[in-house]
Amino acid sequence: MDLSLKLVLYQAINFIVLLTILGFLFNKFIRPFMHKRADDIRQAFIQIDEQKKEMDALKQQYSEQLKDIGRLTDIEMDKAIEEGKRIRTEIHLQNQKEGAQLIENARKEIEQEKQRAITHLQKEVATLCMLATKKLIGATMDENTNRRLIEEFLTELAKNPPKQ
Repeated sequence: MDLSLKLVLYQAINFIVLLTILGFLFNKFIRPFMHKRADDIRQAFIQIDEQKKEMDALKQQYSEQLKDIGRLTDIEMDKAIEEGKRIRTEIHLQNQKEGAQLIENARKEIEQEKQRAITHLQKEVATLCMLATKKLIGATMDENTNRRLIEEFLTELAKNPPKQ
C-alpha cells in the first residue's frame, strides 16, 4: 500500500472543506433551529410552571371559597333552625291562647245557658206556685195581681237564690 502524500493531502483538504461546509450549514440552519427549539422548550417549562402556580393559587382560592360556603351554609342552617323553633313557639303560644279563649267562651256560654235555664225554671216555679196558691186559697185573682206577685217572687228569688 502506497500512501502518497498527495492523496493524503487531497483527502485532508477535502475533509477540511467538508467540515467547513458542514460547519457553515450547521451554524446557518441547524444551530438556530436547535437554539429556537431549546428556547421553545424552556418557554414551555416556564409556562407549565406558571400554569402550575396559577392552578395551585386557584385550588387554594377554591378551597377557601368552599370553606366559606360551608361556614355560610352552617350559619344559614342554624338561622333556619332558630327560625323554625321561633315559629314553633309562636304557634304553640297562639294555640294556647286560642285554646284558653275557646275555654273561656265555652264557660261564658255555659254560664249564660245556666242563667237562662235558672230564669226559665224560676218562671215555671212561680207559675206553679201561683196555680198551687190559687187552688189552696180558692180565690181567683185578676191578671194584674198575678203578674205583680210573680214579679215580686222573681225579684226576691234573684236577690236570695236557693242554694244548690
